[in-house]
Amino acid sequence: MAGRVAIVGGRHITPAVNVQVQSVVTSLVAHGYTLVAGCATGADRAAVAAALTGSVPLSSLQVFAAFGPDGQGACGVSAVSDVQAFAAQGGSVTWWAGGGPSVPLRARLAARAAQVVSQASSGVVAFQPGKGSWRACRLAAGRGLRVVAFTSVHEPLGMGEWVPCAESGTWASARRWAPASLF
Repeated sequence: MAGRVAIVGGRHITPAVNVQVQSVVTSLVAHGYTLVAGCATGADRAAVAAALTGSVPLSSLQVFAAFGPDGQGACGVSAVSDVQAFAAQGGSVTWWAGGGPSVPLRARLAARAAQVVSQASSGVVAFQPGKGSWRACRLAAGRGLRVVAFTSVHEPLGMGEWVPCAESGTWASARRWAPASLF
């Protein structure tokens, strides 16, 4: 097995990015990777949709939900019905990732994102990342994992630079973080 890749990204993505997420997820699984994702709308939902539509096997994705199986604890950007459908079809969901209902939502979401990154062994792929997704990318870079981002604006993740992933194909519009060599 090639390892586990975390899928992260913005909660509001364009239809074109939605297609891009599903294409990248399909490509990763075809190359032997398994995936971990959160429970939000946007990039997380697109990854879940790839499993729900059969583009990738349910067993290739593990979802970490910051809410309970009945939707308790969800917020306006939680993909509750998609995650519930994924679980109902036999997909692996960790409910209350980041803490139970007594944990404030903001803290629970941050802890859930950290849990998603902690499950990755090969890297993180971010799509139109927002504040939380960049935090996930920094966590991954801090662990020495590969970080790839599909976005027009790239935040620094420490000492290093963003470099192109590929000249053509699925990965052509992505950049990967190349940490600076200290010696």
